[in-house]
Amino acid sequence: MLLVSTLIACGDSEQLTAHWQDYQSRLERVLQRQATPHDNIAFPHLPKPRELSLEFSDSGIDLLDFLRMRRCALRDTIAQRNSILGRHGDAAARLIFDLRFINQATVCQKILEEDGLMALAAQLQAATRVKQRELPARIFAASLIGPEFRQFWQIPVDLSAYPLNGKDPSLAALARWQQWQTEWLSQPGSMADWSSLTWQQFSEDVLNTLGQIRLGAGGSMLAAQRVNLAGLTTASAIITQRVNGRPLCLNPQPTPAATHFQGTLRSVFIQQLQKQASAINQHQFNVMTIMAEIEDKLLTVMAANQLAIPKAYLDWQKQRDNLLLAISKAQRQHVALAGELLKQCGLQPGN
Repeated sequence: MLLVSTLIACGDSEQLTAHWQDYQSRLERVLQRQATPHDNIAFPHLPKPRELSLEFSDSGIDLLDFLRMRRCALRDTIAQRNSILGRHGDAAARLIFDLRFINQATVCQKILEEDGLMALAAQLQAATRVKQRELPARIFAASLIGPEFRQFWQIPVDLSAYPLNGKDPSLAALARWQQWQTEWLSQPGSMADWSSLTWQQFSEDVLNTLGQIRLGAGGSMLAAQRVNLAGLTTASAIITQRVNGRPLCLNPQPTPAATHFQGTLRSVFIQQLQKQASAINQHQFNVMTIMAEIEDKLLTVMAANQLAIPKAYLDWQKQRDNLLLAISKAQRQHVALAGELLKQCGLQPGN
């Protein structure tokens, strides 16, 4: 049987794949019908970085302006940003810089006004407004389309360690990121009195949190549900052929074939596949609950600020969510079909 094994590069030792192969083979034998392969279910790969590129405005503060900010903490922040390391930093580093800029700009503006540098103060105010407006896009670049989230959604080499025996270590990190995001979007200037040391610790916390998200199993969850969808679709196709064809029982009385079919449902589908599905579905619920909070809030604010959201990301998001909706529908449909066939024989799946 080529169905499940062609969906993901994995060995026969994997429980999920092996159980589906066993279940489909048993259905074919007891119902005397052949499986219709469903090996064309696409994995939702996050689009390539070049398809998700964003454009940001320049602060408009040149070297001469920078030199006149001698009494501002913001001057050190801009210096770090303009260093070689700062110019070549990733999206997370740029997000941290913009957060520092926004939080330090108010105090710096007052200092510039006290020094009589009114034009520069007005220029700084305008630059701050731009950074505040573009902050949601900075968060988007550092998180949802950043390298750590990309790794989170990466298709795994195999599913030998999935479903997870323990809790996904990335869930706490995702929840922490969601909390930060809410604070950044609602109170962007709440860190104005932070010291350089506090900012350094915050930067490390942000990078460590993204590192923990990188280790998450979002891609494994999608891959497992992809295997489940293929298995359910094929198994349902076998049962549908029998429901629409020659009855399993002419009267509502169990036959040996009906009893065998019921036993297959109980021993393989319910006790093995459904048990695995329960763990996968719980993980999916945990991941997608937090992810929905991150995505919905951020994309809503980006739209409100008239910030471009890459169409490629929205298309990928739809493909991902459609896969998860399809697996839920396929699970319900399979249980209903099995019940319909057993009803011909006066049986139910669990009795």
